[in-house]
Amino acid sequence: MIERIQDLVQFYAQKFHVPIALHTESWQLDGWDRNGVVVAMPQGAIPSLSLGDSVFALDSDFGKSLSGDLIVIEEQPVARVGKQWLIFLVWPKNTPALAIVRKLIDQHLPRLCRAYRHEMRDQLVNGIAACVHDRKRELQSSIREDSYELERLALQQMQLSRKLETDHQILQMFEKAPEWIKARSTRTFVDLMKLVPAVYAGFRIEDNAVVGVTHPIDIEHDGCTYHFDAYEVTVDLRQGKVAISGGTNANGYIHPHVTDESTNICWGNCGHLVSRLAGELDLFGLFQLVHQFLTTYNEADPYQRIEKWDPNWEEESDEDEPYCSWCDEYGHDVSECESCWWCENCQQYDDHSEEDCPNRPKEELEETHAVAEEQAA
Repeated sequence: MIERIQDLVQFYAQKFHVPIALHTESWQLDGWDRNGVVVAMPQGAIPSLSLGDSVFALDSDFGKSLSGDLIVIEEQPVARVGKQWLIFLVWPKNTPALAIVRKLIDQHLPRLCRAYRHEMRDQLVNGIAACVHDRKRELQSSIREDSYELERLALQQMQLSRKLETDHQILQMFEKAPEWIKARSTRTFVDLMKLVPAVYAGFRIEDNAVVGVTHPIDIEHDGCTYHFDAYEVTVDLRQGKVAISGGTNANGYIHPHVTDESTNICWGNCGHLVSRLAGELDLFGLFQLVHQFLTTYNEADPYQRIEKWDPNWEEESDEDEPYCSWCDEYGHDVSECESCWWCENCQQYDDHSEEDCPNRPKEELEETHAVAEEQAA
């Protein structure tokens, strides 16, 4: 008879695609790993039990480690059904008894298989949802970092390309005859002197460098005038580099775009032009460009705000600026943040919208379709 029960169990295992084990010994239940569904009955039961024409062997203590709801026939407990198990307390001895056992299996085993499948499905769905949430944060961070790196490499490539082009042009110029170089140098001196005294107070030659001294400089910004002492602009003829010193020091800065380290200069978008003019030894154009740089202020990208040179100016507190708790940054409110949205289900700002919320309530129609699909599988 065990073969016919085994066939029935295998039928439901294939129908629902659920692992179903058939056990006949108590020790098998004690070592069960709770994977799938189990059907158990006491093959070694001895006491006899008759229910009408049906004859069973009875073991009331069989599988007692697995509790459940009793199944009673004619006031006699014959089985227990739990979350993942159907434990029989009887063993069929004749055909009518076997028919009762098969009927109970038909009644309860499909429900156990569906419940097990639903639980496994929910575990997988919730697990994937949690992993997706974590992966989204990781991918957002990775994309952000890779985008920055790509921009950095693109800028580096553009700068290197410009440098190569400039170096080729300068080399071609330097390969010309000495007479041409001398004539050009003389022309450079004549042009440079045209900047005195209107633009520069004067120039001097120091070893392999030309030093230009400006007049005191005033910068107008936002209705205020800021005064700076005279600057010294040094052009290294051999290295083709520019250094700026002097000015008025405030907190280690002599200009909003220059630190007190003379070569630490934020040229902004004119940096490539400074490099090219210095490399070509176009001193007339270079000193004009540097003077224009020193008399202007770019409030979008300074080393230090120009207001720092006003002794009466008080810096605004960060508390007065909008603060985003999601980004942990000042400058915008969380309601204006582009990285998070308000979720009605979670009642908080998160990186998903209400439509994509993993905690949104399940709709009855979707659940009905899910059950129908499970039954048709």
